[in-house]
Amino acid sequence: MLNYIYLSPDRKTNNYIVYSQLAALNIKNVPDFVSALLFLHRTLIFMKRIPALYIILLFTIISSSCVSILPASKNFSYCYPNNKYILDSTFLPYNNLSEILAKDSLSVKRYSASSLNLANALGIINPLSELSLFEKQYSENPTLELQVKIVDKKQQIMNRIIVCRTEIASISAELDCEGERANQIATYMSNKENSRVNKLTVASITVGALGGVVALLIQSKNTSDAIAIGGGLGSATLGLLSLTSSRKTQYLHPRNLLTDIWLEPQISAEYPSAIWYILTHKEFSNKQTFSLCHNIRERWIKYEELTTKNKKQNDKETELLFGAGGIYTSDQLQTRADMINQLQALIRLMDQDVQFLLYEVGK
Repeated sequence: MLNYIYLSPDRKTNNYIVYSQLAALNIKNVPDFVSALLFLHRTLIFMKRIPALYIILLFTIISSSCVSILPASKNFSYCYPNNKYILDSTFLPYNNLSEILAKDSLSVKRYSASSLNLANALGIINPLSELSLFEKQYSENPTLELQVKIVDKKQQIMNRIIVCRTEIASISAELDCEGERANQIATYMSNKENSRVNKLTVASITVGALGGVVALLIQSKNTSDAIAIGGGLGSATLGLLSLTSSRKTQYLHPRNLLTDIWLEPQISAEYPSAIWYILTHKEFSNKQTFSLCHNIRERWIKYEELTTKNKKQNDKETELLFGAGGIYTSDQLQTRADMINQLQALIRLMDQDVQFLLYEVGK
């Protein structure tokens, strides 16, 4: 924020010096901003005998802050689930899946590799293997007992698949809610910024025009020059403020689904175990080179420009986006909304593999 501008004469050089604190300005057009500053500097030197116009300039700048903080949104938990996801120790994936499948030729022939990987993520490799065995026995000796076992085992597998689909839907709904929340506030802030810029632009044009007209109507040359320069100075000041117009707001997200995606811990406290297994194992990506978490992080870094600034700025923005929240600009909120929407789409795509496994179990 432009905290203050103090104008004072240097008695030794008889020049006017502008002291300003510009550390936190959000400059959108640096060349125009520098040009405006140079113009102000030259104009101030020229106006050293017209102190009244300094008061006008000072009042204009102080009365319009460059960065304003909007009231914080106190209700940030309406997107969060009421209950934590339950980890059922009965359905845990195997780390040595290839070794287990090497001993289960029936399941390997019966199901595709993607379905077997997904079944392992859901923790139903054993029920799937038992189902394959029952189906083979039934094909050789069809009995009512085997038929009941097949139906029972299929029901057990289907129940687990249904739980997985509800978990995907639940996480997707939470991400959708969080994305809409961030986008709503970003849009509100952008509208406020645009409204302020429009007002400053109109004021700048009006001040410049009035200064020129009044200067023409006054016969005294000194007074006419002073008013003309004052009008131009006021117009330039308002234009400068429109370039630095920005709003910020406190935006909190103690439960942040982006955090684990960025850090990729071995165990996640925020995601259901099956979904987290799918996100962190490369077998579920198209090229099977890197995990889905790794791939989406790379897209964020490339397209959201998360590492293109200096280290201090990168660390600050990373802490903001992947921490518990803080002071956001509208652009940063839009970035967060975009990242959440990309993650939501990635999780929803898991339903394609679940659907195919459902088809293979039922056929």
